[in-house]
Amino acid sequence: MTKFYLIFTYAVGFYLLIVLLIFLFQRSLLYLPYKEKIDESFFSNTGLKQVEFSTSDGHVLKSLYKKPSSMDMKTILLFHGNAGHVGHRANKFKFFLDRGYGLLLVEYRGYGENKGKPSEEGFYNDGIAAINFLSQKNITTKNIIVYGESLGCGISVKLSTEFSFYSTILEAPFTSISEVAQNHYWYLPAKWLVWDRHEILGIIKNIKSPLLVIHGKQDKIIKVELGQKIFEKAPEPKQFLLIKNAGHNNIYDFSIKEKIFSFLDKRKNIH
Repeated sequence: MTKFYLIFTYAVGFYLLIVLLIFLFQRSLLYLPYKEKIDESFFSNTGLKQVEFSTSDGHVLKSLYKKPSSMDMKTILLFHGNAGHVGHRANKFKFFLDRGYGLLLVEYRGYGENKGKPSEEGFYNDGIAAINFLSQKNITTKNIIVYGESLGCGISVKLSTEFSFYSTILEAPFTSISEVAQNHYWYLPAKWLVWDRHEILGIIKNIKSPLLVIHGKQDKIIKVELGQKIFEKAPEPKQFLLIKNAGHNNIYDFSIKEKIFSFLDKRKNIH
């Protein structure tokens, strides 16, 4: 029995050590930025230019921007997903530019060339700074379409509860980071350990913009059930675009661009 208790004690100790390490280094596990200079080859064929704007807590964010083709065209304010940097999204969202929309690809603190460390509070400050930047370009929130890609859905929904945007688009949204973490780390009390919760489910009912949710049915990273929960809790007007054969990173392989434009054109008729 003594040997059994010794093995049990070591096992429990090892488990608690893993929990402690994950707790202490969780932001390194949650945020996966590429920290490198954004080479112009990423966006040279898009018309996007690198711009800079400052946050209220002193960070300078180098991001990518192109103004709309005319005063009556809207601007996409895009908060990208977890891994990589804005350069990796330039061509994915070029179809908005081709249609004449403006586009601000916001680069977070700690991503690309930007100084600082990613956090939920930091992302919020980055988002407010982006809205202020567009305001200085005479682009009001009524002419902004907020687009959240995966992790970027957290800040997109938060801002959408505070500002009345033209529309809000969420690609592969989640209920909260704590629920996603628990799904991935089922063997740990993950939902109790998370600092940056990026809570969406509890606040989605307060958004002030027409909503489009896009989710791949085969998504293994953020399960489609989480996106469906968000959609069900959201107020009208809203639309759910389910892509049956898509996973997490290949939604745009399934000819959905015109469906997005159709949603936005319907909003135009309402406005």
